[in-house]
Amino acid sequence: LGQAPSELRPLVGAMNGLFSRIEAMLARERRFTADAAHELRTPLAALQAQWDTAQLEAAGAGHAATPAQAKVGEGLARLSRLVTQMLALSRLEHLDAPAQRTAIDWAALVEPLFSELLPLAEAQQVELECQWPPRAAKPLLVQGDGALLALMLRNLLDNALRHSPPHGRVILRLAADAIEVIDQGPGVPEAQLQRLGDRFFRLPGQAHAGSGLGLSIATRIAALHGLVLQARREPGVFVVRLSRG
Repeated sequence: LGQAPSELRPLVGAMNGLFSRIEAMLARERRFTADAAHELRTPLAALQAQWDTAQLEAAGAGHAATPAQAKVGEGLARLSRLVTQMLALSRLEHLDAPAQRTAIDWAALVEPLFSELLPLAEAQQVELECQWPPRAAKPLLVQGDGALLALMLRNLLDNALRHSPPHGRVILRLAADAIEVIDQGPGVPEAQLQRLGDRFFRLPGQAHAGSGLGLSIATRIAALHGLVLQARREPGVFVVRLSRG
């Protein structure tokens, strides 16, 4: 401000004040999102526990769940997932770089991840497969936070499984220059591809439950590790690719 011409100093001061107020407003919004998501976790966990108990008691009495009861269970699961994703995204926004940078062992990440996602794959009747590079090559070399990268892959695979048709296949392909998640779902129209990764973006008329935050989280984690997330349609498949750009 002191180096600006005298006639411009009021304008520069006003602009600096505006930027400071915008920064403070964004910080308050981030804190509110994080606090709200955190406070919602406890009552949601209690509701889920009560609902599970009620379902077990009904099953023990020989009563099958009605369609309305099934919708309640689906709604609780979706809300719990939304809160978890909002909290994760809020934490990621505060990071300028991964908290730790170690050489990533993709095999150590993929094995427990596949075990975790296997029940969803079975429920969706979708085959989950991992493809590794030839023995002479190693998967994409990345220095970073293994927990964050596991969360990134989980969101991508979860999304692919939920949008794949029954008896389809989801492939996690690890190559020397990229990582790809491939599914046989309908994918995204070309006109909407640029919106992938936008918060709360969901295709109009989409029947699958979701919040539109999974790809936002994956995109942010990729960026923290110097990776670019891109999506493309190919005949019969939809591909999400992570590479160094």
